[in-house]
Amino acid sequence: MRFALLLLLLASASAAAQVYRWVDKSGTVNYSNEPPPAGAKASELPIDARPGPPSAQPQDCYSVRCQGERMEDRLARRDAADAQAQAERAAVTPPRPRGLEFRRYISIQRGMSEGEMLAIAGPPDLAFRDFTSHTYTYLAIPGEPFITTITVITGRVSEIERVRKF
Repeated sequence: MRFALLLLLLASASAAAQVYRWVDKSGTVNYSNEPPPAGAKASELPIDARPGPPSAQPQDCYSVRCQGERMEDRLARRDAADAQAQAERAAVTPPRPRGLEFRRYISIQRGMSEGEMLAIAGPPDLAFRDFTSHTYTYLAIPGEPFITTITVITGRVSEIERVRKF
């Protein structure tokens, strides 16, 4: 009885270490640790499931362990490339417009200093500086569908224009 149990355990241990590769009728390559269906021409792949250092097979890679290590390397390189591409896209993407809320807009008056106006309105979405004037533009956003343009001449607000865009 013990001999039969031992024989069964050894047979199951050796069967679990086998990996089969076969091509089905539609041309799909299949891998499985169970025997392929009847009539399929299968090949057994050597599997190295022991813990240890990475395999040192640079060119020929036939074991599942070696192929898994290569796949992990490819995935790591792909993740690094994706992260770099995302960082590059973020660097060239312009910042989202902030707009100018109505309660801040009504606090701005002609004759107000440029510093006061910027303290109330905040940094503009677009700024144009000329020799004598500065033009600050606050773009429309979904919550505030107005474009606000404030012109400052010699350090004082001289013109405020607010136009509805959508």
